[in-house]
Amino acid sequence: MLNQSMLFMAHYGATGVLILALCVEYMIFRHGLTLVRVRRLLLVDGVSALALFCIFVTGCLLAVEHAGSVALLLSHPAHGLKIGLFLLMGCTLDYPSRLFYRWRRSLRLGRAPMISIQQQFRVIWILRGNLLLLALFALLVKHPSL
Repeated sequence: MLNQSMLFMAHYGATGVLILALCVEYMIFRHGLTLVRVRRLLLVDGVSALALFCIFVTGCLLAVEHAGSVALLLSHPAHGLKIGLFLLMGCTLDYPSRLFYRWRRSLRLGRAPMISIQQQFRVIWILRGNLLLLALFALLVKHPSL
């Protein structure tokens, strides 16, 4: 039905885009917030959300195509761990996205957004943690030809 190699290519390509987007988001956020940087941050956050969605869709399609049954697939502990880590990543990236989305009003008024020390601390550690989770995914990857 679907070309498995194209699905793998889209899945790993979206993973690469997510890694780049999170690194850029982290670098932009660390260098201070000006109007231009906040606009870029909103754009990069949208790219990372799109990459997460693509990873989810291609992962589901690969799981349906590769496994004979979903029960067999979920019985494998590494696959369950990958699903859990992915859900954790999606849930933790919700906080920075909502924070950045709330800044749109101040951008329309031409002001740089105000952020507290606690919010900055949380966002930085969430981004660092998600980059670490992506590194853990690399340890759990099984090559498709094996």
